[in-house]
Amino acid sequence: MRLSERGKTLLVSVDPAHSLSGIWGVPIGETLKEIKEGLHAVEFSGEVLVEEYARRVIKAVGELVPSVRSGMEEYVRYLKHSPTALETAVLDRLAELCNEYTYVVVDSAPTGQMLRLFDTLHMVEGWFDFLYRLSRERHRVEKFMGREDKLLELIESRRRKVQTLTNILKKKTVIFAVANEETLSFQESQTLARKLKDFKVQIVLNKWRRMTWEGPLVPTVENPYGVEGLSKLEVSPLIELIGED
Repeated sequence: MRLSERGKTLLVSVDPAHSLSGIWGVPIGETLKEIKEGLHAVEFSGEVLVEEYARRVIKAVGELVPSVRSGMEEYVRYLKHSPTALETAVLDRLAELCNEYTYVVVDSAPTGQMLRLFDTLHMVEGWFDFLYRLSRERHRVEKFMGREDKLLELIESRRRKVQTLTNILKKKTVIFAVANEETLSFQESQTLARKLKDFKVQIVLNKWRRMTWEGPLVPTVENPYGVEGLSKLEVSPLIELIGED
């Protein structure tokens, strides 16, 4: 909410158990919802994202390689149920949204989902590098044979998209590992920070009451829901960390 005072901001929930609607006190679903001027929110539907992503990818390939068109539905089904299909679809959509907003705030499930997203990003980046090398060789052969080949252009476009998102995450993103005043909660946040050492991770103590902590913290407040309730939260230290980039 504070970021929206600086620039157009989007709050995205990728957590399968969405909580944005309850926190803001307004219904938020699969389509962009305006919370206030300059602030939008959306709760990603994994099923819808994967379906749309699979059809978009297969359609693009089908336009370049007509032989796959006859089995389009079968290919879509395979892609939808492939490992990391959800994470790949989420990353693809986030890459698009980063071009439309000054700030994109992502709310994910604890540790496991966040790590899986970043592992997928690394995997997809390597995969497109491999596909690019293969398609470049194919392009040379097709050019020699006097045939038009646009597959290289498609692969390069997808590769640039992934590289752009990776650069944003490494150079402009702050990952807040939120912990409570509990030992296990802190250990989980430290695990996230350790495993994402190539990114800027900051452990934040949430609902602070009395625990000694030298890092950023957010004091507990009563009934922190809705625009009015959320405005009571003291998040200046977090905004300053984002402002450094």
